[in-house]
Amino acid sequence: MYERNGGAVVRRKTTAIIAAAAAALGAVITLAGAGAASAAEYDYPAAIDPSSITVTTVGGGGAVSQWDQVRVDAEWSVPDGAVGGQTFGFTLPKEFARAGTSFSVPSAEDPSKTIAECTVSTDAAPVVTCTLTDYVNGRTGVSGSLWFVASADEQTTESTVEFTVDGTITPVEIPGGGIGPSSPLPTEPQKWSWQTDDGRIAWQLALPGASFAGAESIVVDDTLTGAGDGFAEHHNEDEQLEVWSTTMQDRDPQSITNWTGSWNDGGTAFHLVIPGPIDPTRMYFVKYFTVPSSQVDGATYANTADVNGIKLQDREVWSVTGGGSGDGDATGAFTLTKVVGGSGSSEVPADAVYTVRYSYGDPVVERTVTVTAGATAPLIQLPTGTVVTLVELTPPAVEGVDWGVPVFSGPDVHSVADGGAQFTVGSGTTLAVTLTNTATTTPPVIPPTTPPTPPTAVTPPTELPLTGGSSLATTGGYVPAAMLWGGAAALLLGIALTVLGAVRARSRAAQD
Repeated sequence: MYERNGGAVVRRKTTAIIAAAAAALGAVITLAGAGAASAAEYDYPAAIDPSSITVTTVGGGGAVSQWDQVRVDAEWSVPDGAVGGQTFGFTLPKEFARAGTSFSVPSAEDPSKTIAECTVSTDAAPVVTCTLTDYVNGRTGVSGSLWFVASADEQTTESTVEFTVDGTITPVEIPGGGIGPSSPLPTEPQKWSWQTDDGRIAWQLALPGASFAGAESIVVDDTLTGAGDGFAEHHNEDEQLEVWSTTMQDRDPQSITNWTGSWNDGGTAFHLVIPGPIDPTRMYFVKYFTVPSSQVDGATYANTADVNGIKLQDREVWSVTGGGSGDGDATGAFTLTKVVGGSGSSEVPADAVYTVRYSYGDPVVERTVTVTAGATAPLIQLPTGTVVTLVELTPPAVEGVDWGVPVFSGPDVHSVADGGAQFTVGSGTTLAVTLTNTATTTPPVIPPTTPPTPPTAVTPPTELPLTGGSSLATTGGYVPAAMLWGGAAALLLGIALTVLGAVRARSRAAQD
């Protein structure tokens, strides 16, 4: 399969990767691919939404062939409280590889800021690891999307490939229902190019031997296109050229060692000779790398090769191979510190708990926070611009103490009715609010003294009733006459006995 790229014929398949790897590096790659992918450990292993993962072709084709590039997309989110340095990610299927890839996820609000830096490992089943930056600190609702380009390195007849998210296998459909074999090699000389994972551009000449039948050698003079006329500067830095051949079925790779050639001092051109005899049944490859002056999306790089008089031109338009977007609501915070003053502060128990209600939003959200004297309540984080109202609930009752009106203070804290306060949450800042309560000692309550009640005087009757017919005016009682006469007789008897006792006592005294 081929496509036009800026007017030049470009083979989309990176078949050369097979040939380049097959010789001396073949055994190494086989061993590396045999190992199982290392288990991924993330701070937020469930950040990737499994249902959001998709695989599409880079060129928009309807099918995927081996060595084609595919695009992987996914959506992600992390819980509130996530901070820079924490990680999330997932594992790619074994059919994909993108050794050493890295990309950035910019902020949707400010694309100059990066919200996450991501890498893709070189494991047999590559591990994607995204590390949050400090941009997320103090933000809520941090979420977004990511995408990157991978290579369909392994053929499969299955219609899905298996991604791993939070330890669970997630099957994802492949465009065209599988990864088919690569396209056959071209029968005419061609030049291809592609971006590499380390930020270089790979250039490759595919030269069928049949096109040079009878030639004593294949002579290549390749010149890079300099900056200007819509092209950007690029150059070679390693002074290397790779030369090998395969069958026309892209098999039996053999390194060619008797070639001669070199780069010029500026790394902008090289001369190469592949000596004959030229085998018409084989395909000859020449590969080299250049370093672009700028990895700006849309920058164009080009070169021209003269191969035994045949002009081969190619250009590579730089495109970002990974990215996405993400953001979250900027937040600020406030703290609440409790202070108790006044003449009665020493009477207030140190462990007394004070409750403050804070409210915000529309519809109003109400929460409470508790704090003790001399302490600061835990940080309370809210979206930037939130207007917060504070009101202290009734402080604890303390015998002998009278509480004054509570006072909230702090930068940009404004008093409101009933001792409350308001302030606006700033972006990325923490406002320190102080709540002061004044405790005043109250004098002890002394109950009023009641003067003693004087005894009630008893007034005897002025005269006794003499007749039984009389009635007692005060009580209305009736006293029989016999009882009155009996009482008088008893009184007279007592007097007589007293007198008699006195006489006897004098008589005894005289006798003595």
